[in-house]
Amino acid sequence: MDPISPVLQSLCRYLNDNELFYVFTGELALRMLGMGNDVRTVELTVNLTSGEDARFQNFLAQEGFLAVSRGRGLPPVLYRQGGGPGLRVRAAEGPADMAAIGRRVPATLEFQKFFIPATEDLLLGFLKEGGEHARAAARVYTKWRDHLDLGYMVAVARSLGIYDRFMNMKMSADR
Repeated sequence: MDPISPVLQSLCRYLNDNELFYVFTGELALRMLGMGNDVRTVELTVNLTSGEDARFQNFLAQEGFLAVSRGRGLPPVLYRQGGGPGLRVRAAEGPADMAAIGRRVPATLEFQKFFIPATEDLLLGFLKEGGEHARAAARVYTKWRDHLDLGYMVAVARSLGIYDRFMNMKMSADR
């Protein structure tokens, strides 16, 4: 059994049964694109109303997830008492997150169905975060460049204020 399966099973069941709009990003999305196998933290972007947020927080507590602080200014990572990878939950913010959720694509891991962002949205999200994530964006671009919607990516990069970063990454990868 895959080490992330126990975390995904109950979480995906809850998200899908409650018809919530979400995407798994980060290392899990990279894994589903065939770009690595190690998932230390499951990253989730979810669009919740205040009532849904309260029910979701209650669900996480019932499932035994405990918040562990990562330092000042960083969101906590939730760890399940039974072990497994951490869970980082982020509320969907703004048009770019809503576009990523709207353009999400289905994925399956050990019979568990869930959603990841379209490759373009994953790459732009990584660029927006910067640092180590920017290197992941370059790897995604290099592997999938012939299948990406560059017009969409340019428009979204401009709206996110990361157009220069996007073009620098693209030009470096295209050399």
